[in-house]
Order: sequence, then structure tokens, then C-alpha cells
Amino acid sequence: MMLLDKPTETILTAAPATTPAAPKPALAGSPLVAPALATGAMLWACHFPLAWGWLGWVALVPFLTLARASAAPRRIYFAAYLAGIAFFVPVLQFMRVADPRMYATWLMLAGYCAAYFPVALWLIRMLDRRTKLPFCLSVPLVWVGLEWIRSFLLTGFAWYYLGHAQHQFSSLIQIADFGGVYAISFVVAAVNGWLCDVAFHIPALRDRFRWREDAVRHASHAARSATGLWLQGGVVAMALVASVLYGSWRLEQTAFLRGPRVALVQTNIPQSVRDGKEISNQMFIQNQAIPFLACTQEPLPDLIVWPETSYIIRLSPTETWQHYIDLDPKLPIENVNPGALALATEMRTDFRDKLAAAFPTKHLLGINTIAFAESGQPTRHSSALLVQDDGTPTHRFDKIHRVPFGEYVPFIDWLPFLKVFAPYGGEGDTGIAPGKTMTRFPLRDFHFGTLVCFEDTDPYLARQYAQTNADGKPVDFLVNMSNDGWFHGTSEHEEHLVVSRFRAIENRRSLVRAANMGVSAVIDPNGRILKPQVITPDRPDIDHPSPNPKLARAQKLWDSWGLWNGIKLLEKERPNETIKVWETLPNRQGDFDELAPAEYAQFKGTAGVLMAIVPIDRRVSVYSQWGDWLPIACWGIVLGAISWSALRNRRTAAATA
Repeated sequence: MMLLDKPTETILTAAPATTPAAPKPALAGSPLVAPALATGAMLWACHFPLAWGWLGWVALVPFLTLARASAAPRRIYFAAYLAGIAFFVPVLQFMRVADPRMYATWLMLAGYCAAYFPVALWLIRMLDRRTKLPFCLSVPLVWVGLEWIRSFLLTGFAWYYLGHAQHQFSSLIQIADFGGVYAISFVVAAVNGWLCDVAFHIPALRDRFRWREDAVRHASHAARSATGLWLQGGVVAMALVASVLYGSWRLEQTAFLRGPRVALVQTNIPQSVRDGKEISNQMFIQNQAIPFLACTQEPLPDLIVWPETSYIIRLSPTETWQHYIDLDPKLPIENVNPGALALATEMRTDFRDKLAAAFPTKHLLGINTIAFAESGQPTRHSSALLVQDDGTPTHRFDKIHRVPFGEYVPFIDWLPFLKVFAPYGGEGDTGIAPGKTMTRFPLRDFHFGTLVCFEDTDPYLARQYAQTNADGKPVDFLVNMSNDGWFHGTSEHEEHLVVSRFRAIENRRSLVRAANMGVSAVIDPNGRILKPQVITPDRPDIDHPSPNPKLARAQKLWDSWGLWNGIKLLEKERPNETIKVWETLPNRQGDFDELAPAEYAQFKGTAGVLMAIVPIDRRVSVYSQWGDWLPIACWGIVLGAISWSALRNRRTAAATA
């Protein structure tokens, strides 16, 4: 009777009375390394360029077998880290294209992200041995909790989640409006956990991979019988089916309002050109030709959106300027640097006499800003600047979430040598300062919020626009402007587009993107990328001016400036490239077709303008109001289970002392 009173763990882990069997011969190659590499390879294949998202449902299974492997812990955790390296090194290779100095940054980021794998394995093993949680619950709890940590720790890197790989399954990903992209990761991780538990109960696999028999019996006491295991599978299946049914219901809700008409400028300027001597040629031609094509389309767009840091002016035939000078109203004019004051006047004059005169509508410019505070201290920003149709700059948003080493160097004051890993140096040199305000931009009867560059990959930041806070009320849609010319020709373009889709679903707000080198897109509140169609613009008839007085005056400027000839000049200099005009148009059924992932690539690496009516959604999502409740709850359960196990073990030890 004394034996029956002992805890289950004591019974199951007691030393066997018989002589242990001789160790089974190892496989050809390490039984730890092979599963690790398999998981790394499958996770890489889940994302672009292959985008085999279906592999995500089994990709973690080999890695999870390490939780019950019979080997020294240091070897097990080394193999886990190897799995992370095998995934993140190839999937992040696009970073090296940006600048030769970014090779080191690429490897450092990959090494940091890979560290989440051994941490995940350690937590899963702990839950597996100390609690009664089955794999189908412990795995998603840990995996989702760590994805959330990665979204903000060390400024955050919210890319390449399990949930992101499922972007092709429209019905499934709709649950993002309930628990964010983390809800999708949770379901996928739960399936992986259950499949791994099934594998542990197959004797042939257990013998071949030398999984510990006692660990299998102990860790699976919640599913020792086939009945218990299949009950868990039934629960996981019901969660998956419920997610798909919910998503199907959400996808039927397409009664969106007609919002403003926007023109999304997609320049095609590699970063090497933007930083080189050719900037006054190719960039200026595109900056005139593309807005020109936007304004030749009827009706005139309500807003032209430019890519990040794309707007520059020409001070002379050989000199350019690309910074907007903003002076604090309280800054005494006598304290302003005369050169800065002259440049501020030059830029505003350009807005009035060139930008607004030639393209008479509102513009959201991606532009660098030098802001002078009341004290006279300047700070540099990457900004979105709203210029009215009369050339007056009004609202401005300064990028908040900066990219480490690309836009600032972390710890530069303590570790100045880190500047060698950045293409632009540190904060005092060419790094940018973070913004502080989530600006609400007015447009007709609507308001929109702007996310610059990789800010559309940050779930927390985008959600601030869907709430009422100190900066204003919820917006009607979101705008992303990005310079993806850093990563010319890589899978970053497609992956960036995919990640941004989840911001639209999470907040039930359309998201429109203007990206240098692509992929510019219109994403509706259900996360569908609306398929554009190529249209052929006609040359304006100067003899029959537009009834719109501003547009009629602009047409005279077009003729005097030879803008149409500017387009031909670009085609002459780059004969393999043409400037295209796309528009999202309804099909015969009055609906909009969705752009397939296989078609994303044809919209990158080309210059053009995308015309669209923004769909407006009035639904309010759970995620936009409650935020990251799911990963927080995951951590609560994990920490609670571990604490309860420790307390129970102490009580048991005290009772038997």
C-alpha cells in the first residue's frame, strides 16, 4: 500500500528491476542532428521563395522528438540550436543583399533568433516531465509565448511565424482577428504536438530513434492509452474545424464601403542607385513620370502615396536635397541656421510650384525630415508627410519602430565599434530618431494611419491605430510606405507582403502599400490581396483640357515639361523596363479577384502606379481591443503549471521526510 501512495512520477521513473538492455546501435549520422536539420529545412520551405505552407503542419515534429531523446542535455540543446540555425540562416539571407556590412548583421540576427529553439525545447521538456500537459497543449503554449517575446525583445522581429506560413489558407487565417497571428500559430503548433505524441507511441520509431521508454511513459501519462491519444486528436481536430468554419463565415462578410481613391507609387530604384551619383537621373524621371500617369487616370485620385524616403528636390543641375525641414513654432527665427531656413523655404516652394501644380491632389510623401525643436536641437526622422493639393504640408508621422543597424545602431554609446556592422553609422551620424505620435491623417470623410517600412510587420504598433487613444480615434484604413529596394530580387519582397496581410485581418482594416521595387498592393479587411489589372493610359489631349481647373493648369505644365517624353527617356535608358499602370477592378460578378502567391513576383522589380478604391470596414475585432491576450495567457499557463509542479514536489518531499 505504501507504493500505491507514491506520486505517479516516482512509480514511472523508478529503476527497472531487470538488467538494462544493451544500447541500440546509432543511426548513420546523429539521431539528434538529423531531426534538427529536418525541422530547419521544412520551416525554411514553408516560407518564400518556396512558400510550401502545408509543411508547417508537420515541420516541428522532428524537432519535438528531441524532448524525449536519450542523450546528454548539452547535446540535445546543441541540436535544438542547430535546428534554429538551419532555419534562420537561409531564410534571412536576403539581408546580405542590402550592403556588404550587413553580412555580419544577417548572421547575428540569425544566431539570435535560433536561440529561441533551445529555449522552447527546454520549456517543453520541463512541462513534459513536471506536469500532466500533453504535447498538443504544451507545444503551442510555449511556441506562441516565444513568438510573442520575439516580437518586441531587442526592438522585436515579428517575421517567419508558424502562422505566417499559412497565408494561403484564407479561411484559417481569419482567426487572426480574435487572437492575432498567434492564434494561427497556436493551432498549427497543436497539430505538430499531437502528431509527435502519435509518433512516440509507434514502437518501430521509438526503437529506431532511441527515445527513452520511461520518458515516453511518464510524459504521456495523459495519453497512455490509444483512447486518450485519440481524444486529444479529436480536440485538436475540432479546434481546426472551428477555426476554418469561423473563417468561412468571416469571408462572407464583404459588404465594404467605398473609401477614397488612392494611387500607390511604385518606384523601381535599387538602393545602390539611391545612394549613388545616378540619383539625379533615374530617380527624378520616375518621380515625375509615375505621378503623371496617376493623374492621367479618371477620376483624379484623392491621394497619391509615395514609397518611403522617395521624395527629393533638385537644387541645381548637379545638387539634390531630400530632407524636409520642420521648425518648431516656438523656435525664435533668429536662432535658426540660415542654411536650414533657406532649405526649408526651398522645399516648401517645391511643394507649391512643382508637386501640387503638376499633380493637383493630396500627396503622402515618404521623406526624410530634420526637425528643429524649440531648443534648436535637430533630430532626423523617416517620415510620412501629408501635402495638401495647394502644396501646404500639414500632418506628419515619424517612424517609431526603427530597424537595428539599418536605421540606428543599438548601444552605440557603449559599444561604438558596432558602427562597422551598419551601412549608415550611428545616431549622431546618419541614424534616425524614433517618432512619438501615431498620427491620424484626414482624407475626405475618412482618417488613415501610416506604418513606415517594417512597421507593418509589428502587430502591436498597427493595433494602436484601431483603438481610441491619446493620438485620436480608430482610423478607417492603414497605409504602408516602404523602401524594399535594399533587398532587390530576393524573397523579402513577397514575405514582407505576406506578413502585412495579417495586420489587415487582425484589425479589420484595409492596408494599402506603396513599396519601392514592390510589392505594392491593396489588402482588403479580410486579408485578400486584390488582383490588379494592367491598363493602358492615353496621352492627355492638351487641346481639350480637363473641366477640373487645377487639372487643366497641370496639363499645360505636363506639355511644357515634356513629361510624356520623360517616360520615353526612361524606357530608352532602361529598355527592358516600362512604367505600368495597374488598377483593381471588379470582375463580372462585381467582386474582386485575389492575387495568388505565385503571382506576387511579377509585381516586384518594376515601376508603376496602382490605382484603387480603398474598401472600408466598420467591424471591430477582438484583437484590436484586447491585443496580445493569447500569448500572455500562454505564459500564464506555462508559468502557473511549472510553479504548481514545484510546489507539489516540495509538499511531497516534506511529507516523506
